Amino acid sequence: MGIGLTIIGIGVVIYALILNINLKKAPVDLYEVDWNTLKPYQHVEFDLDFLMDCYMYYEKDGSETSRFYALPELYADEEGYVNVGRFMGIAVAKADFDRYEKIVDNSYAWWNDTEQTVEFAPDKIHIDGYLRKMSSNDKKYMTKYLTEDLGYSSDEAAAKMTKYVIMTNTNSTSGMMIAGFVIAVVGVVFLVMTIIRYMKGR
Repeated sequence: MGIGLTIIGIGVVIYALILNINLKKAPVDLYEVDWNTLKPYQHVEFDLDFLMDCYMYYEKDGSETSRFYALPELYADEEGYVNVGRFMGIAVAKADFDRYEKIVDNSYAWWNDTEQTVEFAPDKIHIDGYLRKMSSNDKKYMTKYLTEDLGYSSDEAAAKMTKYVIMTNTNSTSGMMIAGFVIAVVGVVFLVMTIIRYMKGR
């Protein structure tokens, strides 16, 4: 157990250090960069103006604590029509649910407005975060959303998904580093105590 805790703690500290290093680099704008060039832990920053549905959420004691929305890659074809490319997840904290739902409602109102009377993105949300790889849950529920809600086939859904989720809480890295350090110290202490007990028992 001591070895396990030490390894986990060190891993968390290294992960937090990598995030801190990347967050100090100049961010890329997701609306201006080729999504094929994106990398894990990359610093991203942009003004969110179009968003689709929540594909996954976590809850505690019957109340949602976080949501994950589907961010589509939009592009214009040769005739000028807007099309949807791939999808990326974006994590949203409970305090921001209403702001993001407003973006979702307006996005659908604009998309379905054949007479073009709805203003595109009157309210925007400035995003400053980083990319993490999709978890198994992200892949599972994003696939479910793309196939069951949007009607893509399984193969199409796999091609439509990117590898990443946007994490917006960049302030969590310092807390993550402290937590990792504490876990590692506890692991070392536990390991030393176990060795001492073993030596005394010989």
